[in-house]
Amino acid sequence: MRSFVAVELDEACRERLRAVIERLKPVAGGVRWVRAESLHLTLKFVGQLPEADLPSAVECLDEAAGSVGPFVMTAAGVSGFPARGTPRVVHVGLHEPTGALMALQKAVEGALAEHLHIPREERPFTAHVTLGRTKDSRRCPKVEAIAAVVPEQDFGRVSVDSFVLMRSDLRPDGAVYTLVHRFPLRG
Repeated sequence: MRSFVAVELDEACRERLRAVIERLKPVAGGVRWVRAESLHLTLKFVGQLPEADLPSAVECLDEAAGSVGPFVMTAAGVSGFPARGTPRVVHVGLHEPTGALMALQKAVEGALAEHLHIPREERPFTAHVTLGRTKDSRRCPKVEAIAAVVPEQDFGRVSVDSFVLMRSDLRPDGAVYTLVHRFPLRG
């Protein structure tokens, strides 16, 4: 099964980000926007996880959940990857000043690498929520123009007390995510 590990956003944050997407749609027609119910923070894209490895994945991720306690993060600032020019991805940043989010991401990545030999990500972790992916760069303005449409920087605080393992099924109208397992933070 195609899968990833994520932190879910609460309904209030998803609704604020849905409103941001609605404001951006008219100016960035070349972007395929994420449905509000699918907005999340990816801690680790796993890729294909054999069903036989699911019990081991749950066990090692449960171990990672014991290493970090609940925390609060803030959704703020529209940007893109890359940060200048035409973006491949339009996103909102997530900020958590205590280091708990970074510790959680490292624990998840380390557990999956150690127990299931899932390769570590080579790029540094950048906490963000993907709002959309550019499909037609000719119809997508530069990041600076996109960010100017939404000058507000604060889209709310999100209390994080768990993370999830999600299944991702690709469909013509976008990915459909299904909860596989929830891991309460216990650190």
